[in-house]
Amino acid sequence: MALAGLLVFVAGLCLGPVQETDLFFRLAAGEQFLRSGHLVHRNLFSFTFPDAPYLDSAWLFDAAAAAVFRLGGFPSVVLVKTLLVLALALFAYRVCRRRGVSPVVATLALALAFLCMRERLVERPHVFSLLGEVAVLALLPLVESGHRRAWLLPPLVALWANLHAGAFLAVILLALAGIGVLLDRAGPRAALRFALAALLATAALLATPVGPGIFRYLTFHVGIFDLHPVDEFRAVTWRSDAGFIFFALGGLAALALSRQGRWRECLPALGLIGLAAWHVRFTADATIVMAVVTAPALEHLAGRFVARRPRALAAGLLAALALAALGPRIAVAGRGGRLVTIGLDESALPRDAIRFVEAHGLRELMYNDFETGAYLLWQGYPRYRVFVDPRLPAYPENFHRLLGRMDISRDEWTRAMSELGVQSALLDYAGINRRVAFWDPEQWALIFRAKDSRVFVRRLPRWKDLISAREIPATFTFTIEDGATTLPIAAPPALSPVPACEWQVRLGDLYFDLDQGKVERATAAYRAALAAAPGCLGREHELAASAWIGSLDVTAGHAAQALPLLDRALAVAPTDTAVLTNRALALAGLGRATEAREVWNRIATLAPGTELGKRAAAMAGTHH
Repeated sequence: MALAGLLVFVAGLCLGPVQETDLFFRLAAGEQFLRSGHLVHRNLFSFTFPDAPYLDSAWLFDAAAAAVFRLGGFPSVVLVKTLLVLALALFAYRVCRRRGVSPVVATLALALAFLCMRERLVERPHVFSLLGEVAVLALLPLVESGHRRAWLLPPLVALWANLHAGAFLAVILLALAGIGVLLDRAGPRAALRFALAALLATAALLATPVGPGIFRYLTFHVGIFDLHPVDEFRAVTWRSDAGFIFFALGGLAALALSRQGRWRECLPALGLIGLAAWHVRFTADATIVMAVVTAPALEHLAGRFVARRPRALAAGLLAALALAALGPRIAVAGRGGRLVTIGLDESALPRDAIRFVEAHGLRELMYNDFETGAYLLWQGYPRYRVFVDPRLPAYPENFHRLLGRMDISRDEWTRAMSELGVQSALLDYAGINRRVAFWDPEQWALIFRAKDSRVFVRRLPRWKDLISAREIPATFTFTIEDGATTLPIAAPPALSPVPACEWQVRLGDLYFDLDQGKVERATAAYRAALAAAPGCLGREHELAASAWIGSLDVTAGHAAQALPLLDRALAVAPTDTAVLTNRALALAGLGRATEAREVWNRIATLAPGTELGKRAAAMAGTHH
């Protein structure tokens, strides 16, 4: 019952829509292999550094993920991932049971562990690293005793290395266990066995198509955060990782209170906790190892209590875990939602912006943010290539240094983009994206601003018509305290093809959006646009600006000022009943009753049977 509860709980954590963006470049690389039969050893998905070497050993994961995707798309990928994580839970449970832990305690320890690592239970190759770590823990006693099944380690590590470069953790676990054997004074032979096993595991890391390149791949990540602050390579913090910190501290407390842990078992867990504190991406690895290592200590502390009513406690744990897994889903289904959703979560993807750039031919040499690069790569290749994506070692260090700089000037950024051939840019998460402020409006035109996405285009002759039709009169600043702030641009930049009058209309539209109901700045901009020579504005903006300003003047009682504006609007749209209504009110306000009655009659004719038409007919009759 306890194991069933654990499996239901873990399945509940895994069965959700795909949100992991790294999966996209994995699918692209795997599909490339399935099509060509050749591994990807260079950065062919990017236009910035297409010939840079790309040495990722996880080709087997990529190919398997692409094959699974061919079978059933994203739902099939989620289902296979869920089965792998369930296998991990079952395997870890059995290792705990072999260490003398009761079903209830093993389930409780592992359920807490999976809860802490839920954000890492995603469609990425590190799932195989979690399986590999538990397998190494299971084999440690065999290595110590010299059992012949310990020879399973080298082929296991070789397979692991072809699924994920995290196979190097096997070497760390073995080395730390060997040091622990020495500290436990278990004899030099056992220590030598662990040393030999660690050496063989190191050699097994070379059994991938990249050979020694796996070490270059691993060492590249050591200092990457100093060059390019990628979130998963940051240190652990209380604000973001409190769950892991509490789990680790709780495990250490259990080991200390029980006094059951031996160094050969504790050092591997302590080593991975230290690694996780350095790089947050290893928190899941440390959590699963810590759960297995501390489970016997928890059994020692709680064993007597659990032994009194094991079946009742197991049943209660099953009920609690099942409720935790199914309760929120049932609540969603009760509100009309789906009990299980395992497709692609598109809510965080800039789909509107992508459609816009594709519709206007801007994808070919387009800057994109690191966060959206993997999706753009998968969605666009081979027709389009990306600026950058999460395959960090596929790009040189000087490129990461450029992307990591936050003090870069607009001139430096413009020169860098020119050298890289960039002609357009799509930025997402614009409210918190520092790079949205890097684009100099003298050189780059903002042409798309919707939701949390922005699109810029370089002021080149080929984009002149697009800029003329779409440019938005805004630029951006960024501060840590306020994030990105939109700054309206009062006059068109020197290279902008947008006429000054048209610029003022767009400026008014922007003010109206930014000022949240306050119309003073928008009104001033529209009046400035209407003050230009006749024919400057296009018909649409001529109508919109003159009709709106005219209506404001009517409301304010400035009938004489409103009338010429309303006449300008009617010259564009003679049958616009809203404009005609304001004109009738303005004429009435000026005491020109006969003319007002004629306008009311016209409205009644244009809108028969409607409330406006009936009111207009009544007003015409009143004037009679």
